[in-house]
Amino acid sequence: MSDQKKETVSGAFVLTPAAGKRLIGLAVASLPEVRYAYEKGRLAIANGTTTGYVIEALTGQPLKKFEYCVGVIAEGVFGGNPANDHTLMLWEKGKARNLPFPQFLPELRKFQRGDVFIKGANAVDPQFYAGGLQCNPNGGSWADAFGLITARGLYCVVPVGLEKMIPSVVEASRKAGQLRLDYCIGNPPGVIPLPSFTVVTEIQALEILSGVRATVIAAGGIGGSEGARSFVIEGTEAQVKSAFSFVLQVHGEPPVQVTGKVESEPNRLPQGL
Repeated sequence: MSDQKKETVSGAFVLTPAAGKRLIGLAVASLPEVRYAYEKGRLAIANGTTTGYVIEALTGQPLKKFEYCVGVIAEGVFGGNPANDHTLMLWEKGKARNLPFPQFLPELRKFQRGDVFIKGANAVDPQFYAGGLQCNPNGGSWADAFGLITARGLYCVVPVGLEKMIPSVVEASRKAGQLRLDYCIGNPPGVIPLPSFTVVTEIQALEILSGVRATVIAAGGIGGSEGARSFVIEGTEAQVKSAFSFVLQVHGEPPVQVTGKVESEPNRLPQGL
């Protein structure tokens, strides 16, 4: 038997959705493209809970993440946060500005190569295509930003947890749609596919932060681990040790609490219900 150390070691752990969001936030904030845009260019971070974790990782300042939401799935409905006037964060050479979305659109038109837009998603599939719900009848922020981002080839990062894994984003977009749905509990949604952007799930986050290869081996749990994902990671001793240090850092992350009113349209139900 060889006395040489194994070149590859492995380990296993569980990440709850909240811990996954925190890990993803750390990874996205560490991307060289994001750091450059934050410090020397323009960086916009759209509303959402996972994007809130990115903001915390970048700035080192706490953020009330529910208050940074606009659309939200909470209390069992497709809803929205009426307290948020759709104000998002924009940094220009490190200087932060809070801009309502209508005021942000002219700023987005100024984006050039090296500038970055970050927005979360509501779905991701096994091909790592992301999808976003659209409950705004005009399509919401993705409708306004998507064409400009793709036309210019701007760097767009989509942080999204594996709790949001679905079979196919394209198929979801074919089935959803505000005018397609006869009935709905909450705001009727459409789905916009986002296949051309840089998607960061827990798998990519672990590779970005530590260089390990991560494989999902189980899903779910109870007692606060609902929606969790179980992982096996592989890499060098140093890489696996680094990954575990980040996992321990995010372990025990509390879930985002609903701290305000969730607003939605009246339910549209079949007659007699």
